[in-house]
Amino acid sequence: MHVGVSRCFPWLLCHHWGKLINVFNGKKRDRLGTLPDDVVEDVLSRLEIDELDNAKRVCRRWHALIATAHFTRVHLQRASSVTVMCSPLSKRGLYHEPFLFYWDWGFPEEKPIREATLPGFQRIAKRRWFCNLPGCCDGLLIILVDVSRNFYEIPNPVTQEQVQLRLEGSICGFFLHSLPNKYRLLSYRETPNGFLYRMGGLGPAAWNDVGTFPYRPREQEDPSGIEGRLHWMVVGKECMSPPCSHCIMVFSTRESKFCFMPHPGDSCLSRDGHSNMHLMEMKGRVYVYAIRDKLMRLWVLEDYASWHWARKCDINLERDFNLHLASQSLTSYSNYEDMQLMDSQGGELLLGFFRYNLQSKTITQVSSDCSEKRTVSRVVVEVKSSLVSLKDLQRS
Repeated sequence: MHVGVSRCFPWLLCHHWGKLINVFNGKKRDRLGTLPDDVVEDVLSRLEIDELDNAKRVCRRWHALIATAHFTRVHLQRASSVTVMCSPLSKRGLYHEPFLFYWDWGFPEEKPIREATLPGFQRIAKRRWFCNLPGCCDGLLIILVDVSRNFYEIPNPVTQEQVQLRLEGSICGFFLHSLPNKYRLLSYRETPNGFLYRMGGLGPAAWNDVGTFPYRPREQEDPSGIEGRLHWMVVGKECMSPPCSHCIMVFSTRESKFCFMPHPGDSCLSRDGHSNMHLMEMKGRVYVYAIRDKLMRLWVLEDYASWHWARKCDINLERDFNLHLASQSLTSYSNYEDMQLMDSQGGELLLGFFRYNLQSKTITQVSSDCSEKRTVSRVVVEVKSSLVSLKDLQRS
């Protein structure tokens, strides 16, 4: 039996001991074959995507269980997401530098920023001269293939299925609509009256207008969604900054409605005060960080009902870089505007290519698999691998 499958059976012994006793006391020689379907499904749904291929070869029964839509949903709910950092991909980059990176907290000393190898992704990427990955929903990637024509591909690298879309505008959201239980895309395009937002599916169904608003999303990545809501920092036409009271745009995926909310902190002192303020959805929470006068301030949204933001930390970049840098190859850092929050865990932040300890205020420059740091852009996406089939979605 494949080693990945066998790793699940210690868990099986602990959680289903009574059923196992009945199986082992039985007279059938095929003891595993007498386990109920729900028990087998519960075990198999804990395997990684690449291990399910081996599990399907064990027997016809397992193959049939894994092929059901119910199993796909259960496995997706248990699958863990990986925060990846993306750089625009050209054909030359395919053979010289990785396209996706992730922060490996388990190996902090030896190249913790490592190439992310998603199952099946390289087969999709190598077919294109250029592509950009702005988002992902339940293992379905959004790949911008042609910027000038707004040409997109929505593939599942695991199943090797894909849908091609050419839109009048740009995709800014991809989510599972809870009421019809169908995947929906959200797009916008500029009009004389503002920005028109529309919502539609991956199939032939008509797209519906959601509304026209004076602002559009500013960040490159599409939000993954927190508690049924999508969030963006926004700008107006000609990149004009909105008032502080309308700096964050929120879309309710349940109600298909927009609203505008203020950013955390005090009001900005200048019209361009929002340019160094960024919003990101990370590990089920919404964060905003701002860099001004060599100070990085980080907030986290604590309560939706009252729109209450808690200030998580203040980082004096100039002081901490010059006094607490734990690196022999770098003595100072002055281009603070390029700092970007990419990940956090256990009291540590990943700020671009630097690791910051909130308690000791030490900064460590980290190495990576990429030869040039400029290959990582301001696109951070949470990615899952799943068995979601695009064949059914194209009929919705």
